[in-house]
Amino acid sequence: MAKRKRRKAGKKNGQQRLPGWLYMFFGLAIGLAVAAGIYVNDRREGALIAPIAPAKPSATPQSASPAKSDSADTPKDDSIEFDFYDMLPNLDVEIFEDGSAPRPQARPKPRVITPGIYILQAGSFTRLSDAQRREGEIALLGVRAEVKKGDANGRSVYRVYTQPLETPETVNRVRDLLNENGIETLAKRVSD
Repeated sequence: MAKRKRRKAGKKNGQQRLPGWLYMFFGLAIGLAVAAGIYVNDRREGALIAPIAPAKPSATPQSASPAKSDSADTPKDDSIEFDFYDMLPNLDVEIFEDGSAPRPQARPKPRVITPGIYILQAGSFTRLSDAQRREGEIALLGVRAEVKKGDANGRSVYRVYTQPLETPETVNRVRDLLNENGIETLAKRVSD
């Protein structure tokens, strides 16, 4: 039988390969040289361009004269105006001693004037516990409500409805009471 000669890895025709760390060193050196060249080039160009200064609000438009303009080399863009420099000092922020924020006031709804029987929907929730909580809030205000399960886009929802209200005055009174307590409502006419 003939014996086969085994070649050692890394040797071809009597040549030796360089170790891997040496290739890594050469690549790192080339990368650092390119980065240093870009850095130096940007620093030279940056000296020619004036730095951007924040806008200073002026008391009167006559206070800035063309002779005092130090930014004659840089183009001005008059289309950009920032109002927050004037608005921010005048902004009032309410701070509550107990750390709680007030409930948001719901916007007033149009008045119901057409006679009929109405119910007010006081919320639609994905969890039953949230709907029951809303039902309890309404009950504390002296209005009877109930939770009804429904389906919306293939998901179960729990809607909170008030008892049927028979006159437009009652509908408007109950709606105002709920809105004053931060509960938005939607009036639905059930029948005549």
